[in-house]
Amino acid sequence: MRRLKHLFHTYTMVMTGVVFATALFTTVINPVELVESALLWQMALISGLCTLMSQIVFPWKREMGRVEAIVRTLIHYVLINVVVLGSGAWFEWYNPSRFGSVVSMILAIAVIFGGVTVISWKKGKWEAAEMNRRLEEYQKKEC
Repeated sequence: MRRLKHLFHTYTMVMTGVVFATALFTTVINPVELVESALLWQMALISGLCTLMSQIVFPWKREMGRVEAIVRTLIHYVLINVVVLGSGAWFEWYNPSRFGSVVSMILAIAVIFGGVTVISWKKGKWEAAEMNRRLEEYQKKEC
């Protein structure tokens, strides 16, 4: 249940970032008159794939050392870029032959990835501190 809750939380953060990036792209960077409804399903699909990749790259059953966490985060970032840039070109979200278009996509990916990563790490630290606090209270009651 905890893993499912974490998946949903991550998906929500990713999808929120994608919605904001899409709004920015379709209104400011590359304004369009009409946004096709298919884009909503594409955004949901890609957000889901990115969320599932995070579950594959990072282990659940064990702790990671600092170096392993950094390496896995870099691998995850590269995989996210491959999936988003590849699917974005396939769905025609951007023009891969235009340098500025590619750079805009990479920047959007970096901002969303960075935001989700920071929020997830902070949430994890808070949860650990909360568990330690509750354990300490429990141990005091037992004595």
